Amino acid sequence: MLEGKIIKFYREFQGLKQKELGDGICSSTHISKIERGLTEVSDETIDFLCKRLGIEMEAEIKNYREIEQLLKEWDNAIVKKLKPRVESIKLQLQGFNLLHMQDFYRLYTLILARYYLYVGEGGTLDGLIEEMSIWTDLTPYEKNLLLHVRGVYHLSVKNNYVEALACLKEINLEGYPNQEYYYDLALAYHSLNSRVLAFFHANKALQYFTKIRSFSRIIEAEMLMVIQLEQSEDHPTLSKEYHRLIDMTEDYGLEHQKAMLYHNVAYLYLRNADYLKASEFYKKSMDAREMSHPNYLSSLEGYVNALTKEGKTSKEKLLLLVDQGLNLSQSSNASIFIHIFKMHYYYLSNQSEKYYEYLEVEAFPYFKEKGYMLLVEHYTVVLFDYYMEKDDMEKANRFAGPVINKFRRNNQFV
Repeated sequence: MLEGKIIKFYREFQGLKQKELGDGICSSTHISKIERGLTEVSDETIDFLCKRLGIEMEAEIKNYREIEQLLKEWDNAIVKKLKPRVESIKLQLQGFNLLHMQDFYRLYTLILARYYLYVGEGGTLDGLIEEMSIWTDLTPYEKNLLLHVRGVYHLSVKNNYVEALACLKEINLEGYPNQEYYYDLALAYHSLNSRVLAFFHANKALQYFTKIRSFSRIIEAEMLMVIQLEQSEDHPTLSKEYHRLIDMTEDYGLEHQKAMLYHNVAYLYLRNADYLKASEFYKKSMDAREMSHPNYLSSLEGYVNALTKEGKTSKEKLLLLVDQGLNLSQSSNASIFIHIFKMHYYYLSNQSEKYYEYLEVEAFPYFKEKGYMLLVEHYTVVLFDYYMEKDDMEKANRFAGPVINKFRRNNQFV
């Protein structure tokens, strides 16, 4: 009985014992049965209890139903990244006392965690993630939503792509109809350099976003699919695709998606040695974001890398940018960028021996532990070349093994 749940919530909310609430109305045993929905109760008794609690039952039932609807709409707005609607619903929900009753608390907390991840405040979630990890008796929807939240948390906050993938792969769509998770799954595969699986799941996400008519998410899914083709398609074709998507974001005022596209087209130019254009687009991506945004550091690092490779910016200016990146990385506990900006520092300071020592002892083991396969593959070759130049064949062979094994073929030639 919904009335019983509401009475129990407000009794506990006001710090009353069952005996105190029922004094002069009914026994504490009867109150217990009313709260658990185990007995029939007259309208008159409900009215007396509501007056003692200072509530109107009809209004509270209406609030209950409205909270149910608003939570669905809030989750849907976050999926579609409709920021004004997301913020509006968040404000509406804050006005309801019933939001903290047992029926809503867990779902509200899970969606609130999604909200913090969406607005780039995932760094505040450590305590909340710890609390949610010990929850029991979750509904199938809550269980899968928690896996989704944890997956995105490890993906975007902790940069632990292996753990992110493990969480996301556990999701069961039979109990969780939110196929948006395909996009996050694709992003996890992309981060681990599994391009085929990243493309496959990004395409499934694209179909879902098309079905729910979320234009901004369609662009994000298309962009992720284009990224997977960077090693197989020609540079001019991919560049045109990126700029087509950038034009679309400008037409529809999608600033977040435009910043993402700026970053990705910058990386395309970087890979093709057009360092001037790469630096220009990395700078555009930085300018489109707040410095506190999780993706700002990535664009700043790309900007430093492009300017360094172009060779026209003074080392003094580059070192100032590196110092800024290192400070931001440390303040946000972004370990991957702490390592990378320290390497930039040693490189730009002409501390070659220190650079390679730090790479081998500190950075490289961290990249391997976290599953950053693009970085692992790149720096395996860097370290192999370094030890070959030093004629240290023992260490060179140690790094040659993984490279050789990657390209080993099971051919049956004579």
